[in-house]
Amino acid sequence: MKTDAYATSVALVALAESKVIKVNDPPYRRGIDYLLSTQFPDGSWHVRSRAIKFQPYFESGFPFGHDQWISAAATAWAAQALALSIGPLAVTAIAR
Repeated sequence: MKTDAYATSVALVALAESKVIKVNDPPYRRGIDYLLSTQFPDGSWHVRSRAIKFQPYFESGFPFGHDQWISAAATAWAAQALALSIGPLAVTAIAR
């Protein structure tokens, strides 16, 4: 299957937190570039649901209709991957 924001973000967070690669290494930066290129103007990411539709539809208010639940999770993971990419020095500078 083609990658999406959910799969990319989970992989980036796992790599960053495990210290297998640094957030400035080219593979991590390519993942961040992918996320930034697929982000919607409202700050969210759309990921198509792969789950069988067995529950009644419930509108949560997050964009993307029937794909809103996986998209909300992908957006949360992407935000974490992006936050990790700026590193502790940048976070300290932003906090000031």
